[in-house]
Formats: sequence, structure tokens, C-alpha cells
Amino acid sequence: MRAMVFDRYGDPDVMSLRDVPVPEPQDGEVLIRVGYAGVNPSDTKARSGESARGGYRYREVKFPFVVGMDAVGVVERMGSNANGFRPGDRVITWSAADGRTWGSYAEFMRVPVKNLSPMPKSLSFAQAAVVSVASLTAFQALFHTEKGGMIPGQKVLIHGAAGGVGSFAVQFAKSASLLVAATCGSQNVDYVRSLGADVLIDYKTEDVARALHDWSGEGVDVVLDVVGSTTLPHALDMLRPAGRLVSILTATADGDIERDRKEAERRGFRKITFIIDFERARDSMREITNLIDAGLVRVPPIEMLPLEHAARAHRMIETGHVRGKLVLKVAELSS
Repeated sequence: MRAMVFDRYGDPDVMSLRDVPVPEPQDGEVLIRVGYAGVNPSDTKARSGESARGGYRYREVKFPFVVGMDAVGVVERMGSNANGFRPGDRVITWSAADGRTWGSYAEFMRVPVKNLSPMPKSLSFAQAAVVSVASLTAFQALFHTEKGGMIPGQKVLIHGAAGGVGSFAVQFAKSASLLVAATCGSQNVDYVRSLGADVLIDYKTEDVARALHDWSGEGVDVVLDVVGSTTLPHALDMLRPAGRLVSILTATADGDIERDRKEAERRGFRKITFIIDFERARDSMREITNLIDAGLVRVPPIEMLPLEHAARAHRMIETGHVRGKLVLKVAELSS
């Protein structure tokens, strides 16, 4: 099979397209024929070695390695004790991200059956490729009680609403009857408005803190930061008493996580650094799929590159200015 493989940490060019053996599904695993792979900041951290240094999801990887947290495709075959799916089923999946099991930048990937969900019926393969990691991140960060824990009527600021996670977050928040302020660049104002945000703040031309205060003088219940703490230095000032600052790990601007957590506690807030809860991912994905198939949530815009252009995709992600979602086309699958 074709796969983007690397043998050492480094810049995007350490990845190269190679012909490697097809993996064999183990006990409790399923082999997926990959059609499209999503590109996420966690992929760039694993490739650069930052995951190994910073304690992120991938930790240290075993070389040679293939990154890729999410994919869409069809079930090829099952390992033993992998029940609930059949060959030919259309599925979305998320990687074990254990640093040993290869990810989705390959024509085939093996995943635990618990990391598998039926593809939303209303989506094409390409559209479904944007769903798993971005939507799980947005959904759990907003609604899991130990994270955002939001309830109808509360207020949230979504910082970075034009990207894949932000696009889903705005729509999930509105579907749950939350009041939403959202930041984005000038070129994305119309797009984010179309997602349903109550207030749009152009971070390029407006003072975010002042604009938010004009909308909600008492602050918001949650700031969901999908851009990075260094781009929103006064986020704690935007919270109401006992509010939560939920920061998604990014490729570029995580700042000093432990220092920021202690500062939040000192001021009576909570600073939460978010990582997907994969043990609860299937339950979350079931709710997400229902929202998508009901027409209440639409997928963000897609920019598609061929698998062999994975290095270019990583450079784009590392700028922190991708609108919607980057997807690698791995193989042609019949719709």
C-alpha cells in the first residue's frame, strides 16, 4: 500500500511516499480501506516531535511511522472479536494515537472497533472526512461536564470560528440554544455569520475584549479558544465569575500551559487544556451524526490535496490560518 512515512522527527519534508505492507488487524481491530484522511494540528506535533516533548496525545512514536488521526473509508476485513461492522460498511474512524499504530495517511489503517462509527448517511466520503476529530473536539469541549459543561441559555466566545473545530463549535452551540460570540478574520465574517453566531468580532480590526464587553458586560460562561493562548492574552478577563477557559491544543500557539492554569485558579476561574476523550467518542459521534443527518449541522468547507502533498498540508496547518478543513485524498471510493 502507499503511505506517507517518516523515520525521524523534523519538518514536513521528513515524510515521504512509500510502498509498505498492508497492516493486519489484531484482536478487537478492523482494517479500513482509507478514502480520505483529515489533517489536524496533532499530526504536525507528532511529526515534529513536539508531542513527545510536550505530553500530547501521540507521545513518542515508534519509527518508521505514519500519522493521521482521522479517516473515512470502508471496512476491508475484521480481526477476531471485532463485532458490529461488516466488510463494505462505510465508516468514519479515529486513530488509536498510541505512537505505535500507524495512522490514516495510508491506503489502509487498522483501528480498534471502539474507534469506529457509521458514516453520516447525508454526506459524501469527502465531506465525511472532515467530521471525526474536528467535530468530536468541538462537541466534547462544549458539552462534557468536566470541560465546557454548557447548558442552554449560557454564553460562549468561540475564538477562531472559521476553522474546522470552530465551524462545528458555532453550530453545536446554536443547536443547544447557547448564545454565541465568535471571532474570525475579515475574510471569514460572512461565512461565520452564516453558521449562526449571534455576534461577530473581526480580530483583525476590532479589540476582542472591548467588543465582547459591549455584548455581554458580565462576561461569558466559557471561552473556547481553538487558535492558541498567545493570540488571546486577556481571555480570563472575558469570563464571568467561575467561568471556564477551554483551550484546544494547536500547532502554533499553546503558550505556557501550566503557568496559565495556575493563573486561572488564582483568579477563581478554570483553565482546561482539551484533549478528546476517546473512551466516550462513539457516544459523542452518535449525537453528532444525528445532528448532521437531521440537517442541523453542516460540514465546514474542504480544501483537498492528494496524499503525496501531505507536507504542504502540514505547512498550511502550521500557519494557523486554514479556513474549514484540510483533507488528503488517499484513494477513489465509489459513492
